[in-house]
Amino acid sequence: MIRLPIRPLPLAASTLALVAATTTILMTPASAGEPNAAAGKASTSADMTPMHWSCGRGAPQNLDDRPGYVTEAANVRSGSSTRCSDPYTIYPGEKLDMFCWARDINGIHTWTYVISVPNKAKRGWIRDDLLQGNGSNEVCPGQTPPTE
Repeated sequence: MIRLPIRPLPLAASTLALVAATTTILMTPASAGEPNAAAGKASTSADMTPMHWSCGRGAPQNLDDRPGYVTEAANVRSGSSTRCSDPYTIYPGEKLDMFCWARDINGIHTWTYVISVPNKAKRGWIRDDLLQGNGSNEVCPGQTPPTE
């Protein structure tokens, strides 16, 4: 067995390790494992990995039969992230058909896939804090796992 001498980390490396550990702790939501706990989205240990609905991916399954409404004008995006395009705007009073919810790519917010009832061309993702009742109660199956 070869024994290598143990050397202390150089100052720059130890500082980097400390910054990385601190960032991880600070970026963890207060309700670890429940990124949208205020919205009442149930989480299990299996959903702790951030999953999302990729920009431009097709519509998810319609699992929620409740109607929805926005609390203020909201952009409808092509995926569950502000990084996705937003070709439409939904205005208060416009009835929506809610399908299901997904997390954003960072695992912090949840988004609901909707279709406007009066204008079926308006379809896509709205962040749940902009929807009355915090969006759909049904999780979208088949969310995209993060890339390694």
